[in-house]
This record gives sequence, structure tokens and C-alpha cells, in this order.
Amino acid sequence: MNKTPRNAVVVEDNAQVRKLINVVLNSLGIENIIEADNGEKAIAALKATPVDIIIMDWKMDVMDGLECTRRIRAGIEGIDASTPILLLTSAEGPEAEASAFAAGVDLFMVKPFSIKSLYGGISKILNVSKGA
Repeated sequence: MNKTPRNAVVVEDNAQVRKLINVVLNSLGIENIIEADNGEKAIAALKATPVDIIIMDWKMDVMDGLECTRRIRAGIEGIDASTPILLLTSAEGPEAEASAFAAGVDLFMVKPFSIKSLYGGISKILNVSKGA
């Protein structure tokens, strides 16, 4: 990624997990963070604001992370279908990973995660150096 990432959407129904993700994003210089507690709210936010990364939970009420990812990848209503998506989930195993990647996720991470592993995953997906 040539430009410095500045904007993110965090789609997570647990407020404590959102706070943790925000800390990691802030440490990478991402200050403009839009929070959504389900996929439907994320879609609405993405229609209004282009972002550099989406960090998505899988299991949420209203619209889950995989359905939201499919809609983003379909390019609905002007949303950039190429925006990187990192999926954080408690679902594990080859079938869960295969489902996530089939939906269009760029990186699959299992909860619980460490701050270090999340930092590394976000850095990888955004192609930013660890010293950013």
C-alpha cells in the first residue's frame, strides 16, 4: 500500500474487543475509526466513508461478518470491493477458514488473539512496516 492508512471500520458486537482493536489501529497511525456492531451498520458506514481496512467479527446479530463480506466484495452501492478485510472469529478449523476465504476475507484470525498477533495481522494486510 503506497499511502499511509488512515481510516478503518471495526465491525464487532463486543465493545471491549472493539476498544482493543482501536488501540492496535491507533498504534499503526489509524485515527479515524468507525465502529459498527453488526454488518448492516458496517455497510451503511462504508457507503458514507471509504476506508483502508475493515476488521470484521463473524458471528453477529442482524447481519453476520461473512454476509457483510460477500456484499462488500459484490461492490454494492459504490463500496470499494477491494478494501482489505480481516476476519476475527472464535470459529476455527479448516472449514471455517475455507468459508471465510470463499466469502472474500483477506486474512483469517482466531479469537482470542493477542495485541501482538493483531498488530502483525493488520500490518500484513495493509503492507505497512512494523515500525510505522
